[in-house]
Amino acid sequence: MEAQSQIADLSQKVLDIKYFPVPSSIILNLFRTIAEKNFTFEGITAIVEPDAALCAQLLKVANSAYFGLRGKVNTLEKAIMLIGVNEVRNLSLAICLVNQFHRVSLAKGFDLKRFWIHNLLTALSAKELAKDKPFLDPDELYLLGLLHDIGRLVMAQVMPEEFHLIHLNAKKLGVLPWDVERAKGLTHTFWGQRLAKRWGLTEKMAHILAYHHEPLRSGVFSRECAAVNISAFIAKTLEAKAEQLPEPKMPGQKILVLAGTNLDETDLLMGKIQESYDDVEALSDIVIGHC
Repeated sequence: MEAQSQIADLSQKVLDIKYFPVPSSIILNLFRTIAEKNFTFEGITAIVEPDAALCAQLLKVANSAYFGLRGKVNTLEKAIMLIGVNEVRNLSLAICLVNQFHRVSLAKGFDLKRFWIHNLLTALSAKELAKDKPFLDPDELYLLGLLHDIGRLVMAQVMPEEFHLIHLNAKKLGVLPWDVERAKGLTHTFWGQRLAKRWGLTEKMAHILAYHHEPLRSGVFSRECAAVNISAFIAKTLEAKAEQLPEPKMPGQKILVLAGTNLDETDLLMGKIQESYDDVEALSDIVIGHC
């Protein structure tokens, strides 16, 4: 009865929430390009060029060790040509999303840098995982990895007290925040799906935001959900090693099969991504504006 009461209380809080992040025009325009398979260099330039601060951050990204480009990149046009249209679109989204949420009102203890390190590691892992699999799109998987946990950012802003308590309980119990979220009946996957619907994202993106923790329940787009799930596992494992924390549990065999991979390939991929950990950490500083 107590658990049911908690769920009812949280559900009512969802209905009572008056504030919900409204996307900027740049975010909306960038999201619209997701459905455009042939979106162009000129189109992306036109979207991001009016925002001088965003352009400056993109140039820092282009000159970071993450991309390892030779020579100085000093114009937006050159950055897009060298990094690629997809990469610029995706990283512009990440930068804009950081600026979209008011940092001062985020939940106590919410670590924005750690949040983006996880998302960037997941994105990089997902892109590598998808490269030799014809049923997965590497650029799409990078974007899905980058956005898969956006529901956590929403929770940290629209219900900061509950978010903080969830993480305190998870630490106390020695479990993942996801386990506590499920027990309380309100998850970051719910908020991710809610954001996707509010912002008019594609049905596919909304579905994967909702089911990346439970790919076996996803039905449609289960392969993409499985790929993101495994990529997030790789990211969490590398983060745990870096911070000397308990490592997460390996996804089950059925999830590995859905993503077209196996334990050996996952281990090799983890080793490859680990080599980029320092570069990803530095990139996260640029994304959140600490450079």
